[in-house]
Amino acid sequence: MTLEYKLSEQDFLDFQLFTASKSERINRKKRTGWLILTVASLMGAIYFFLGENKVMTIYLVFVTLACGLFYPKYFKWRYKTHYKTFIKANYSKLFGQIQTVEINNDWIFSKDQSAEGKIKLSEIEQVDETQNHFFLKISTGISLLIPKKELPQVDEVRDKLSSIGLTIHKDTNWSW
Repeated sequence: MTLEYKLSEQDFLDFQLFTASKSERINRKKRTGWLILTVASLMGAIYFFLGENKVMTIYLVFVTLACGLFYPKYFKWRYKTHYKTFIKANYSKLFGQIQTVEINNDWIFSKDQSAEGKIKLSEIEQVDETQNHFFLKISTGISLLIPKKELPQVDEVRDKLSSIGLTIHKDTNWSW
């Protein structure tokens, strides 16, 4: 089975955000940042409350509420803008270029304007399916991105990947 498609900036962004959302290190960083800011501002509010400084107490109560409610959204926004900048700097030459992927029973052949290579099926660690993409994670740390919008028959690709022995982890409800 041979697939030809073009990758867009959004495809790279979705991949980076999907990978980040599955990273325990990044999720820990998000929880830790949220917890530290919220607890620190709450402790400051308690300190000023005990010192009978009502203005600072009220201010820090609002800061505590803002951190508690909005830090997760800020964190997601910050990572998204970081990855957009990173993608524009590192992958902009690949936008709109034709990618060719050939799926055989023993290997996957990938080709773009700058490189080509064969990947043994045994080297594919994981296949993730989101609502808009297939992400094939390879043991060397690289991944193949296959956007569904560019495929004429998504079910055929899913069936082919399954028939060659790859397990597809469906995460079709994923969102950043």
